[in-house]
Amino acid sequence: MFAQSAILFLYLTCIVVLGAAFTCCMLVGSRNKTEQNKAMLVFIIGLFVICLYDMGIYYCNYVIGIFSSMEIMRIGNCLIALTIYVWIVLQERIMKKESLKLLGRMVKNYILFYAGLWLILTIATSVEYFYTMKWLLLMTDIILIVGAMAVSIAHIIYAAVGNDKQKLCFMTLITAMLLWNYVSYFWGETSVYWGNSDFIREPLDLTIVFWLAMAVTTLIYVYKTGFKPTFHEKSSGGEEIVVVEGKLEDRINKVCEDFGLTRRECELLELVYQGKSNKEIADLLFLSESTVKTHVYNIFRKMEVKNRVEAICIVNGEKDEQ
Repeated sequence: MFAQSAILFLYLTCIVVLGAAFTCCMLVGSRNKTEQNKAMLVFIIGLFVICLYDMGIYYCNYVIGIFSSMEIMRIGNCLIALTIYVWIVLQERIMKKESLKLLGRMVKNYILFYAGLWLILTIATSVEYFYTMKWLLLMTDIILIVGAMAVSIAHIIYAAVGNDKQKLCFMTLITAMLLWNYVSYFWGETSVYWGNSDFIREPLDLTIVFWLAMAVTTLIYVYKTGFKPTFHEKSSGGEEIVVVEGKLEDRINKVCEDFGLTRRECELLELVYQGKSNKEIADLLFLSESTVKTHVYNIFRKMEVKNRVEAICIVNGEKDEQ
């Protein structure tokens, strides 16, 4: 009884943490609308839905003793597959690597095919007939896992090469925990395939630990990379940098157009706005630090500013106030 209460408490804690992460994202979005923030919001909603689903399954099966049908259990595969889809989209928004777009598109298309196939088979076939196709189903699971790992590992490698520790830690932890949760569903389905249902409960009971870890990791990342820079970050001179409302990408593009900045200079200006140092920008863009310094000098010259704070003020539309 104590174990059941503890697990339900962890589910409720996970829901609260995800609510906090969602609130942080909404607040950041009210000041700084970016594609990454939108993708993060969708990802958090996905985690929230799958957490509620898991809690409902656990409560029905092991607290009140109303065992869920296999049709409901199979829907879990679709939900977590779609969550992996959103996770891939979020990684693309975070890393912005053109070289990984084709691989990401292929894996995302496969995930949509997978989810659609499972839903159709769940609705249109009986449980007995469904599991006569066990080899086909196992193969679709394996392809999804391998594809998701390939995309995630590629993004993780780019983060490691760019020496971006926040992105590296976030993507590594979420990928590992998200794949564990999928494997736990895979484990449960495999147990049914071979008529060994005693193995189902153990990995599924552990999923809440990983959902909670994902929720906490996401909240920390959103706070450090979005909420804190938007509402609390200060410049080196001690002045608080206030981010104005409006889409950052639109404001950056307007400044680049007004001052005749090149595409590369526009990219660097956005990183300067995010508070990145010359060394961090060099690591992210695979440039030498001296090249970055030259680009930054040219940006300041064209914008007729003396430092980063003045450049940020122009992006925020505060030029006239300086």
